[in-house]
Amino acid sequence: MQVTSVKYILGAVLLLALPAAIVEAGDVDASFRKAYEQLNAGNYPKANQLFAELVASHPDHMNAATHLFFKAKSEYYAARLEQANRDLERFLERYPNSEYAAYAYLFLGNSYYRLSRPEQAAVNYANSYRFSRDKKLDQLLLKAVETAVANSPSKIVEKLRAIPFAEDRTCPFVISAARGLLGRGHRQAARSLLSSCPEADIDRLTSPAGHSPGQQVQVGVVLPLSGELQKYGEQLLEGINLKAEQYGRETGIRLTPAVYDSKGENLEAARVVKRLTDEGFTAAIGPLTSEATAVASAVLACSDMPLIAPAASEGGLTELSESCFQLQPNLDWQGIRMADLAVQWLKADTAAIITPSTPENLRMARAFGERFEELGGTVLAVEYFRSRETDFGPYIRDIKSLAVGELLDSITYVNEDGDTIEAEEVPVWIDCIYIPADAAQLRQLLPQIHFYNLNAAYLGGDGWGSSEVYKLGESITKTCYFSSGVIAEAVGENAQRFVMDFDHKYGRQPGRLEALGYDAMELICRALKSGYRSRAEISRYLSGVQGYSGAAGAVSFGRNRENIELPIYTIEDSGPKQVVFE
Repeated sequence: MQVTSVKYILGAVLLLALPAAIVEAGDVDASFRKAYEQLNAGNYPKANQLFAELVASHPDHMNAATHLFFKAKSEYYAARLEQANRDLERFLERYPNSEYAAYAYLFLGNSYYRLSRPEQAAVNYANSYRFSRDKKLDQLLLKAVETAVANSPSKIVEKLRAIPFAEDRTCPFVISAARGLLGRGHRQAARSLLSSCPEADIDRLTSPAGHSPGQQVQVGVVLPLSGELQKYGEQLLEGINLKAEQYGRETGIRLTPAVYDSKGENLEAARVVKRLTDEGFTAAIGPLTSEATAVASAVLACSDMPLIAPAASEGGLTELSESCFQLQPNLDWQGIRMADLAVQWLKADTAAIITPSTPENLRMARAFGERFEELGGTVLAVEYFRSRETDFGPYIRDIKSLAVGELLDSITYVNEDGDTIEAEEVPVWIDCIYIPADAAQLRQLLPQIHFYNLNAAYLGGDGWGSSEVYKLGESITKTCYFSSGVIAEAVGENAQRFVMDFDHKYGRQPGRLEALGYDAMELICRALKSGYRSRAEISRYLSGVQGYSGAAGAVSFGRNRENIELPIYTIEDSGPKQVVFE
């Protein structure tokens, strides 16, 4: 199912355009004001709780309609869409002539969009337009109708015909709906709908020239919007939608992403990408995971449609297609980057690797080892441990023995003070140890390396960027460097502006996925602003991106169209500090 997200297309207007709440008296008045304040402050779950209490406690109150409407509205903003739909439909059944009717239909339309049901959304937008008496709202609704119809099957025409509009409101609605049909190539259905509007110039609207495709760029979005990965897909989508709306305001050109739900299934993601290529979409963003991106990239092997994968981190994904771009630095590159640092900056000759045996960590470890030896270094040992390992003594002893020869218990060792020490206490130095482990594993491993007196510079990946590691103290973490693309640092001007804009729109601080979605759409928008419109032109533009400072960090696409910008950090003053190597 194709769904163009208009999740917040009218949200800002509604806060201004809704009729003033009826002034109530006594305790009900105080309760309503408190709930309304929570709603305006963006505390939607709390607002929903308070409005629900009002509805339950005062079912016969003179303003019961108002209470029920705002309860449904708070449910919508709290993403409780099914419950919001039930309450909105109950509201419209009980109070069909309410001053809130147009807005109830509007929220139903937005909710159905978010539930991947554009046909029902189109019908509800139409009913909202039928009840609306606000010219500004009318204009926004007509745009929403056009977008919704563009993502509905052509049979939507019959449902729209059945909606009774006032005579003076028929043609504006029909023309908007027809434009939506034309946007998806349903020319005959558009002609059929326009026949009910004598004022419309059917030939002009349905001709290729009349539709002005040059002003409409089709960008597809393929993300999991249902299933276990839904929340991650929605986070990416929020960043994408924010940038698309900004582009429309900046340029006056409508850019509405066509959003598809991959349902968290790799095969479904591949089917959707194939559909986008066949239907002539200009570019696409997604999917979410590396596995889904792999099959999607393979589908693109015979297509030139540019696809930006915002969050996938496996290496080699872009090799399957000449038009696939990877925004997140991949795992192989993380290992290579740290090997380069070890040899070129630390001047390391010897290294050991201690790695979890999970596929992601093994990729990083393998990439580090191969690159380190390619640069002339020697990997003394590679130790593999299970994800839930807690005793690392045998692995550490193995590395020490390989570094200085077998440590035998029968030999007596004496330290520099002349005291006898056990074999495991014998100090051993090597140049570096690469540990691509997660924070919980590092919390167990690093103190044991310290205990066994194995000394080296530590090198790592994303797992080191955690308070669990910082809290170990610098006596345990020692000299360490780690690569990470996931540490949230809004240090650039674009990043800071994104945080403010996101908070203004959604009422909360964004995370990394929201920033990645924003950057993916921003790169496409930059290509469009530069005058590039075709698939080949946009791919060529993206291939040349170097040093873009985005919401999620820097982006420079390398030879294989993978982002090669990967910051390096050390731990200082119980926190990460970015290191700049001259």
